[in-house]
Amino acid sequence: MKLFEVPTPNSYPESVAVGPGGAIWFTEKQGNKIGRLAPDGQLNEFFIPTQDSRPQDIVLGPDGNLWFTENRGNKIGRISPAGEIAEFPLSEPASYPFGIVMGFDGALWFTLSGTNRIGRITVDGQVTEFGLGKTLTPYGITAGPDGNLWFTGFNSNTIGRITPTGQVSEFPLPTLDSAPQNIVAGPDGSLWFTEAAVDGVGRITTDGKVTELALPSCLPGSPSEDGRPSRCTSTKSPYGIASSKDALWVTQHCGGRLSRLTPDGHFSEVGLDGLRAPNGIVVDQDDTVWFALARSNGIGRHRPKNDGK
Repeated sequence: MKLFEVPTPNSYPESVAVGPGGAIWFTEKQGNKIGRLAPDGQLNEFFIPTQDSRPQDIVLGPDGNLWFTENRGNKIGRISPAGEIAEFPLSEPASYPFGIVMGFDGALWFTLSGTNRIGRITVDGQVTEFGLGKTLTPYGITAGPDGNLWFTGFNSNTIGRITPTGQVSEFPLPTLDSAPQNIVAGPDGSLWFTEAAVDGVGRITTDGKVTELALPSCLPGSPSEDGRPSRCTSTKSPYGIASSKDALWVTQHCGGRLSRLTPDGHFSEVGLDGLRAPNGIVVDQDDTVWFALARSNGIGRHRPKNDGK
């Protein structure tokens, strides 16, 4: 386990993505920057032009640039490998974009929790938005193996599916008020998602069959800034989720651990040596696990093959 510290204090690293050349790119939610961690460990930061934009999610686009959501800035951002940033405003105020993913159509798809829409932006900046009808409060989003986009309905307790032409379906979750957050396509051809409010991970097949799994028994959470027990001491708060070649990796934002989950439902856990508040997570082509550490102000690295740094 290794920590790469972000130079900007209290930057609150939120999400991570693998970029060209194996560099790790990440959003600094409170630092209002995009960070880049090179394979040699050099870390660079790039200011976002819009003040207090609250960058949320980030993903590699088909054009070789990184694309990110500006939750408070109400824009979609693009940053080149050289650090040049462009911003694309959204049509409605207070759209609150959250998740973003590359679709199979060569465009970027994103959630708009404030306006209850799913957005699509082409690499030249053309934006289209699709209304969801019911208030689903979309949060995380991923591209499914069926060619559709799948997203979590945070407040509606549903998983949603939208076709590239904008047709929407919704699938209610068995556990009430589970707060589904992030979602990813798994190695088994299903979609996997975190259930933050009930310490669970869910699985949905492309035909809509849902199963839910509980994380292993809770462990004490990390202490708060002032040393008192945090509000997380009774929950692990699973947040980020990423897929490797044969498993899923989940961050326990409040539990201070990583969970590894095989498609057949076997859990194992990895301690973070005191590192705090893991958020977004990604697995690179070498099966190295990278994750944002909001309260440790850095990027974590875990190499499962040899358990080394």
